[in-house]
Amino acid sequence: MQHYVSSVQRNQIKQEAFTQMKSGLHSFAITLLFSLLCFSADSFSAPGNRTGAWQITLIPSFTNSQTIQSDTGARADINEHSGFGIGIGYNYSDHLEIELDIGSGNANYTGTRILDDGSNTQEQYTGTFYTSHMNLGLTYNFMASRFTPFITGNIGLSYIDSGIPTGDIVSGCWWDWWGYYYCGNYALTYTTSDWSYGADIGLRFDITNKIFIKGSVGKTYIDLSNTETPDFTRYKFIVGFSFK
Repeated sequence: MQHYVSSVQRNQIKQEAFTQMKSGLHSFAITLLFSLLCFSADSFSAPGNRTGAWQITLIPSFTNSQTIQSDTGARADINEHSGFGIGIGYNYSDHLEIELDIGSGNANYTGTRILDDGSNTQEQYTGTFYTSHMNLGLTYNFMASRFTPFITGNIGLSYIDSGIPTGDIVSGCWWDWWGYYYCGNYALTYTTSDWSYGADIGLRFDITNKIFIKGSVGKTYIDLSNTETPDFTRYKFIVGFSFK
């Protein structure tokens, strides 16, 4: 059976999904803090067993709102948004680890465009952009114990679909990931792939030799052309699984 859903309904569905994700991240953060409080001081100071271990991580994240200003005076006020990633890493020692992660997310924004009408009239509009990334990160754990603060530096590549039409229209039918089937015309949008880099600070606790949790806050910079380099404040709440 074919289902047809309006753009307004799709935006409502996406907003509800974002609200649920945001609520879930808050609940996860509270659960993380409560879990840490349940362990004794001896558990925190016990020696770690990370050396030589591979790890797989699940990385839900929450990113603060931000404004991007272009050289022409146009701007985009990006709403806070959530994302999700998966990583695989290796621990060279209890102190040093390297990890490759991929992730994605999307956010609503309010844009201001400058009309080419001789008066540079400003016009506001709303849109949604999609982004994905692939990062290589190097982490230093300050202590060799199961509980340790850490610092991470990363560099990678970010893909952005601005949601802004290029002016090209194509026709076709497709299945949406929500399970609905669409037929009609749609506009191609401007996309870009740019270098990104950043750093995080946080805390790690190895619950067992096979399960650990991490929480961090950091800055991510995307080297966009024709605009200032935006920085995004991102919070990560990570569950990881180690194996040798």
